[in-house]
Amino acid sequence: MRWTEVIGVRASAGHRRTLAAQLRRLQGEVQEQGLARSMRVLQRLAIDTDLCVYLEHDTRAADPAGSAVAQRLVEEMRPFGLVHHSIWIEAPAP
Repeated sequence: MRWTEVIGVRASAGHRRTLAAQLRRLQGEVQEQGLARSMRVLQRLAIDTDLCVYLEHDTRAADPAGSAVAQRLVEEMRPFGLVHHSIWIEAPAP
C-alpha cells in the first residue's frame, strides 16, 4: 500500500535556514538507509518560514501512528515551531 506522511512547521525567521539544513541532512539519511520510498523537503511560496516534509511509503499497511522516521522528524522539528503531522492514503474509486 502506498501512503504519504506530511509534516509541516512554521519556523521563526532566524531559524529557517538551520532547520532547512537539518532536514536536508535527514533527507540524505532517509534515502541512504531506505527508511521511506521517497522524502521531499518543501518551502511554502508565500511564507518562506513554512517548511514541509513529504514522506512516501510503500508497505503492507499504513501505520495510524506514523512511521518511525516521521516520529523522529517531528521531534527534530518541534524546537523550531508548532508541528503538524498527518497521514494520507489514496481515496478509493467510487
